[in-house]
Amino acid sequence: MTLWSMDDWRYVERQVVTDPKGRQWSVALMDVLGQDGDPEMPSAWLELQYASGRYFTLIYSASGALQWERGHATLPEAATAYERLLGAVLDGRLDPSQPTFRQDLED
Repeated sequence: MTLWSMDDWRYVERQVVTDPKGRQWSVALMDVLGQDGDPEMPSAWLELQYASGRYFTLIYSASGALQWERGHATLPEAATAYERLLGAVLDGRLDPSQPTFRQDLED
């Protein structure tokens, strides 16, 4: 079985940045529509689209561990959030080693 990598997704924008502690992180902006999806869960992205918005900002490590994800309804909103994430990781205001996920999930 082939392992799925976070780098295999299609991104609107993605940059690998180094935080003040010298760790590298991928900061990305994704449009959920048009994704091939994880071959193990092809419908999961469609479910996320309706639950959280069409666009997602992500931060993940070189190993592919997702550290941050947020859904956004519009591209301008997501693009602004993406630029803020880049700046926050670069200047140390956000430490991606402390994962942050959505708080609006039901049990």
